[in-house]
Amino acid sequence: MFRENLLPYWWMLYRHSKVLNQRTDVFRNVEDAFTVKHADPCLNAKSVYLDIGSGASVVPSFLYQRHKAWTYATELDQTHLEPQRNFMRTLGFNNDDKFILQAEDATRLSFVNDSVTCITAISTIEHIPGDGDTRAMAEFARVLPSGGRLIVTVPASSTYMESESTFYYAGFERRYDPAALHSRLFRQDLKLVDQLYMVPAPPDFIRDFNDSFRESFHGESWNEVWYKSGWHDQYPDVSILLTLGFVRLSTDPNGSFGACLAFEKK
Repeated sequence: MFRENLLPYWWMLYRHSKVLNQRTDVFRNVEDAFTVKHADPCLNAKSVYLDIGSGASVVPSFLYQRHKAWTYATELDQTHLEPQRNFMRTLGFNNDDKFILQAEDATRLSFVNDSVTCITAISTIEHIPGDGDTRAMAEFARVLPSGGRLIVTVPASSTYMESESTFYYAGFERRYDPAALHSRLFRQDLKLVDQLYMVPAPPDFIRDFNDSFRESFHGESWNEVWYKSGWHDQYPDVSILLTLGFVRLSTDPNGSFGACLAFEKK
């Protein structure tokens, strides 16, 4: 994260999370920092910023406070926007603020062509079944003007996978292999301007770490124990140490478990 200049953005997001009483996360430490790094330069008070699948993300309110752009925090089901409402109350947003919560279907956006300056979709479109991720990318391209910015993060794997649920998410999720990333998410009208892939730490490091904590892990891997035991909620401040220890960043998608992609509309 240091070489990629993500740590300064992580620090700003961490401080913002503390204000909101919102935990940080091992993998979102990278995804959120990458997203802000690429959204930050293209926003100002006249911009329109759209976040897809906002849920409990701190990114929309952080970017709004920095730039005062017209900001849309969205979910398919508005009940999932309750954390954003709480954030608004904590931050003292009122009717004069340009921070808007609304329902949006990423595959059928309500925005007109060329009307959105920047779109972020952090760990979101992999949860849209069928060809929903590809249709969402088409919609993103439709509403972005030339020069508009799109930041997308998704889980990755050596083989393409679809699951009806996982141990950490009770719903549909796909994981992208390198071929699926290109066939499903890349488009002729979107230019890739940056890519980072999360890859595991060296096997001997992981083995030694798991051995050191074998009494606590009981034979399971660190990440399974971290989430299954609820430690991600109990000890969130430890997450950055796990990020720096276990997540390596690469421009090569092979062997990765997460992809961070920044596009610009041609």
